[in-house]
Amino acid sequence: MLEQVAPVLAYQNLFADKAYAYLSRQSSLPFTAYTPARKAPGQTHLDAADRPFSAAASRIRHPIEALFHWVQEKTWIEVAGKVHSYRGLLVHVFGRLTASCSR
Repeated sequence: MLEQVAPVLAYQNLFADKAYAYLSRQSSLPFTAYTPARKAPGQTHLDAADRPFSAAASRIRHPIEALFHWVQEKTWIEVAGKVHSYRGLLVHVFGRLTASCSR
C-alpha cells in the first residue's frame, strides 16, 4: 500500500522498520527511506557504524510502535478475516475504533 500513496506523501524522509529495507534501494520514490540495519547471517553484533543509526531510527519509531500496540490491544483491529473489500476494511477499522472509544 505504501507504493500506492508514496506519490502524495508530503515527507522527504521515511523512517520504517526492517520489513521496508527494500525501499532504501529504490530511487524512484519521492522520499528517502531509512531503516535499521540488519545483522548478516551468523553476525552476532551490528557494526559500529550501523549502531548509532539503528538506535536513532528505533528512537523515532518507538512511539509509533507503542501507539500501534495500544490500538491493537484495545481494539483487536488486526482480526479482520471476514473483510473482503476496501469499504469493508474501512467499516471494520472505524467500527472497532469507535467501539473502543465508547467504552
